[in-house]
Amino acid sequence: MCCRPSRWAWRCCCSRRRCEVTAPALSAKDVAVAPAPVWRLLWLWVPMLAVAALIVATTLQSAQRTPHELGLTLPFLAVLTAVLSAAFFRRRIQLQGRDLEVVSTFYRKRVAVDALQLDQARVVDLAEHGSLKPVIKTNGYGMPGFLSGHYRMRDRRKAFCLLTDASRVLYLPLRDGSVLVLSPEKPRELLAALQALAAPGRTH
Repeated sequence: MCCRPSRWAWRCCCSRRRCEVTAPALSAKDVAVAPAPVWRLLWLWVPMLAVAALIVATTLQSAQRTPHELGLTLPFLAVLTAVLSAAFFRRRIQLQGRDLEVVSTFYRKRVAVDALQLDQARVVDLAEHGSLKPVIKTNGYGMPGFLSGHYRMRDRRKAFCLLTDASRVLYLPLRDGSVLVLSPEKPRELLAALQALAAPGRTH
């Protein structure tokens, strides 16, 4: 027999008496994200409602505008609000083999464990470590207490953020000089898992 059972997947071509071995697919491990209160969406909804009210008032008071314009503008604002609200709930952290993948609203970042400087990683409360807080949004989605996407730190380093709880943040520097600023529900457990993956002698 050219096939034999094992934890590896074997593909055989018996006419040639040859077997090809394929490594099994690595399963993904989900990491719980610290919840973000739904009321934070008021920072989105209230301005959108204010804009809609202003458009309605301006249209009704202007002789040069017609109510027909409301039929275009208001549905657009409603769809935009719905899309941004749905994106708020799109949050995921996964360990996929030796990679860490972060999905945050419209953004995604995948980093090899070997690219992380785990000796400099730490769990912090941003209220006590303001120097580690992202301050400039370059391509992101944010509101008070919630940061998603690409930002700059105070020292101008690039940061990819999934920040839902500033009191328990996993700060992960990368070898390229950028950082990950994440809010896993149990940041110390995720850090320990990453350190275990990066441990010397671990099978790749």
